Amino acid sequence: MANLESFRKSMISFCQVSARSFPWRETRDPYAVVVSEILLQRTRGEHVIPVYNEVLRRWPTVDRLARARVSTIERVIAPLGLVKRAAMIQRLAQEVAVLGRVPFDPEVLLGFPGIGPYGAHAIPIFADYQDLPLVDWVIARVLGRYFGLSNDRRPNADRALWGLATELADMGSARELWLGVLDLGAAVCKPVPRCHKCPLKEHCSAANSSSAGAG
Repeated sequence: MANLESFRKSMISFCQVSARSFPWRETRDPYAVVVSEILLQRTRGEHVIPVYNEVLRRWPTVDRLARARVSTIERVIAPLGLVKRAAMIQRLAQEVAVLGRVPFDPEVLLGFPGIGPYGAHAIPIFADYQDLPLVDWVIARVLGRYFGLSNDRRPNADRALWGLATELADMGSARELWLGVLDLGAAVCKPVPRCHKCPLKEHCSAANSSSAGAG
């Protein structure tokens, strides 16, 4: 298996040089991070920006969102095609408001509406800078190609993939690591990879295999 530390350093460097700019990356407000993670599910970041900004403008605190009408939430998030999530968003806000804070324990976060394994780790990583593993379809694609892993399981259920992500996160700077991986996956390691543009190509299992795409 390729060197973990080499991969980690390359991803952190990529984050520092080529990171995309999104408003939720400029804040450590746990509420704002939760809003972003809910809106980003299956949605491209650039499409989320105006809706994210409008949600925080209308409901700047979780208590305000908890008291919002579902119909109003539906109208605000409609541009993302997320109308059916409005009631879930309200329930999530209500449960967080009752607790009085956004928790940073993944096991606790998993008990909240609309938060799965990815969100339960992303929130403490991006709001509290915790060194935790993180896996979604994009991260799974990058890790799978680089380390030569099979991709025959859904990311949330792939224990080997989460184990690898845990090893990487334990080395520190998990926030920059995962931002780098996500941005590399968006710009270079796409479903059809652009291996010739990839800073990892020298040590990537897929790029050095006969089946690697030249991009």
